[in-house]
Amino acid sequence: MSSADRRKNAMTATKPTMPSRRPNRAGLEARQRIMEAAVRLFAENGYHGTGIEMVSGETGIGRGALYHHIGSKENLLFEICHHRMSDLLERSRRIVATDAGAEVRFRELMRATVRNLAENTSEWVVTFQEFKALTGRRKTVIQEAREQYEEIVDRLLREGAETGEFARLDPLVTKAVLGLYNYSYAWLRPDGERTPEEVADLFTDALLAGISSGSVPPSSAK
Repeated sequence: MSSADRRKNAMTATKPTMPSRRPNRAGLEARQRIMEAAVRLFAENGYHGTGIEMVSGETGIGRGALYHHIGSKENLLFEICHHRMSDLLERSRRIVATDAGAEVRFRELMRATVRNLAENTSEWVVTFQEFKALTGRRKTVIQEAREQYEEIVDRLLREGAETGEFARLDPLVTKAVLGLYNYSYAWLRPDGERTPEEVADLFTDALLAGISSGSVPPSSAK
């Protein structure tokens, strides 16, 4: 089993630690309220700047009931990050698994990524900026999920290089590419002057102008 497969299995197998009893409808609604409040508070105040009593005040749910639903404050942060990364990975894998060419799939992947970022801004603020507050296995799972996404993009760019659609790129360029798209969560809004897809296309057009086959020499070239 490859390291990528091991990371994928770890991501899909690891779930937030929750009470074993299946919650009823009222319990599910309470958990949803807790999650929504935590996203807002973590995004505005940071993880360490948000006390559990603030979540309690925001939701009207007592501290004891909060812990019953979420297990711990750190587990709540993990759930937010895990949900966002799982959703992104699932959507990304569906796109890259199609039979379209590398450039077409890369465009669709970036459109879907930027749309996801724009529609879930607060959750991505938490996922990008606060995941470092996680500890132990929880932190490892989120780090591995981020690496999986990088591998998806890197593999697609390498595939395009092998078919002659893109130039061969140094892995550091892949990280720079991801930074260009991923940090649009800080300023992009779904109802802005340009749609997320238009923003993604602007980025992609500029990028592909630089990495189309023959325009950039391999990183080993002198």
